[in-house]
Parts: sequence; C-alpha cells; structure tokens
Amino acid sequence: MNTNNPAAMIRRTAIVIVATLLSIATLSAQQIVAHRGHHSVEGSAENSLASLHAAHSAGINVVEFDVVFTADGRAVVAHGPNHPKSGGEPINKTRFEALRSIPLENGECLPTLEEYLAVAKEYPEIELLLEIKLLGKESEEEVFATIDSTVERYGLTDRVTYISFSKRICDLARERGSMYLMGDLSPRKVAKRGYKGISYPAAILRLHPAWIKRAQRLGLKVSIWTVNQPSGVEWAIRHGVDYITTDNPALVAECIANSKTNNK
Repeated sequence: MNTNNPAAMIRRTAIVIVATLLSIATLSAQQIVAHRGHHSVEGSAENSLASLHAAHSAGINVVEFDVVFTADGRAVVAHGPNHPKSGGEPINKTRFEALRSIPLENGECLPTLEEYLAVAKEYPEIELLLEIKLLGKESEEEVFATIDSTVERYGLTDRVTYISFSKRICDLARERGSMYLMGDLSPRKVAKRGYKGISYPAAILRLHPAWIKRAQRLGLKVSIWTVNQPSGVEWAIRHGVDYITTDNPALVAECIANSKTNNK
C-alpha cells in the first residue's frame, strides 16, 4: 500500500459514501457543502489539499474554504486566527515560511491559495465557496483584489462565490457573486445590495425561518451553516435551503436520501 499518496488513500476510505452521495446528487434540490473541505475521512485535514481530493472522491460538488494572509502578505488556506495544528502562531503575525514549517494534522504543509486553486482546477464539477477572512487591519480592497486576481489567473472566476462577514468585501465581490455571512441583514436588504445570497448560521435561520422562502422569492440563494446533527439537517431539508454546510457530508447525504424515501 502506498501510504505516501494522500489522494489515493482518501479515494479508498471515501468509497463507502460515494454511492449514496452520487445517487442523490442529481435528484436533490439541495447541495451538500463540505465545510473546510471533506476533512472527516482518514488522511484528510481541514482546508487541506487532501480535503479537496476527498470531496471529489465522495462526489461532493460544493466545497467551502477559508483564505487568510500571513504577516508577509501570502494568501494561505486556513481558518485562522492561528495555525490549525499548533494553535499558537497567529497567522497574520507570522511569516509564511515559519507557518509552512508546521505540518497540518495529516502531514501536509499549510497550502497557499495558488496550490489550492491548482488542485481545484482538476475538478471542474466542484463549486467553490471562498470565505475571505480578515484577521487584522488589512485593507479590504487590497485583500479582495489580491484574491480575486489569483482566482482569475487560474481561470476559476465562474466557479467561485465569495462569502464573508464583511459587507465591504461582499460589496467588492458583488459582480463576481457574493454571499453574506453575518446574519444581521434581511433578505430584502441583501437583495438591494446586489449579493448572490445569504449564508447564515443555523441559529439565525431558525429564528427567522420565513427568511428562507423570502430570500428565494427575491432570487437569492440560501445557505445554512454549520449543520452536523440529524435534527438540524432534517430541519434544513424541510425548509428547503439551497446549500447545507456540514463537517459530516455522509450524514447530510443519508438524511436527504431518507427524506426522499419518506416522501414517495
């Protein structure tokens, strides 16, 4: 067995859920979003290149990932604010090479945005939800311009939707397609700003369930995050959200499949 090939190992371990995911992919109106990639299988890790390979192997067509900047201005794929393995090095206050020397949980190096997009380019069926995270006093204009020019250079503009807690970032990304994360704007206000949709936490959508259909009537997409329990997944399915963001894609696939069986 070749243990030095994380993509090959993930393809073997992910096979148990491939059939379920693929069988519902073309039938479900709801998309499963792998939160920080598909990291719940052996050999993977959050926001790693392996998590992107794993999503492809499992038939997952939407992947969410985070982009932050190092102290010396390199765009890296990580949730932040600290290095995901050590938890001690603030990414925006540490130089790239120092962060790169600390392996992720699966042994990979912290990926650059360029490395991540190069892998994503191999899988044209995968839609990308790119969260732009601000860790300090970065210029939102410069951050967006740097990331967007990189996405454009890799020819992935049509496959990337930008998501952010920052209204300014969403404004800048409006022409590309942006979804707002904070949860403090009604669907009408989001539509007025010209965003593609809302990506709100489960607690907000449970508080305002009418926002789901209201947003969809306005032509907005609706995403819910981060849903990891059966009851939460079933609620999202019943209310007809467009995207279900989860750390457990197999659970969501099973719930969607069960809902279709029960509705026959």
